[in-house]
Amino acid sequence: MNRRIKRNRAVPIHITLAPGLLDEIDARLSHKMSRSNWIRGACEMKLEKDVTEVSDLTSKQLVNILRNRVDYDGPAEAILKSLLEVLSE
Repeated sequence: MNRRIKRNRAVPIHITLAPGLLDEIDARLSHKMSRSNWIRGACEMKLEKDVTEVSDLTSKQLVNILRNRVDYDGPAEAILKSLLEVLSE
């Protein structure tokens, strides 16, 4: 008799984290929260690309993101438009 194996079972791994990073993670956890679940969730968010790292964007993309905000009018818009022109050269 063969037992069915779960395909999405958790696999234990070992990672090394800087003490400061571990302290930041622990500060975000409540007493009953699981550190493993928090780290798993952070990894899933990164892989789903729901959260874009600023370092992944080009300068032109960053300027366009700022230009698309509704609160940029007048001088701020002019500065961003000029910056975009300089970056496009």
